[in-house]
Amino acid sequence: MSNKTATPATKAKRRRTTTVPVTTMEEIPVLSDRERAELTNSLQDAEARVKAGKAIDYDPKTFKNRLIGIYRGAKR
Repeated sequence: MSNKTATPATKAKRRRTTTVPVTTMEEIPVLSDRERAELTNSLQDAEARVKAGKAIDYDPKTFKNRLIGIYRGAKR
């Protein structure tokens, strides 16, 4: 792997980036009627909290810790 020195012209064209988790396509079970209703209710509750001003701002560190906790807690 070679390193390239950035020229003034390429420095000006650089864009801000972010890192996101990447997943693969997997086959998952279709939600049952009860599971679908629970998911819909949960989403509606979340929307209501946002509209009521009770949402919290995005925090990258908290998001990362929660995501890692979910990954590590998943049964495989």
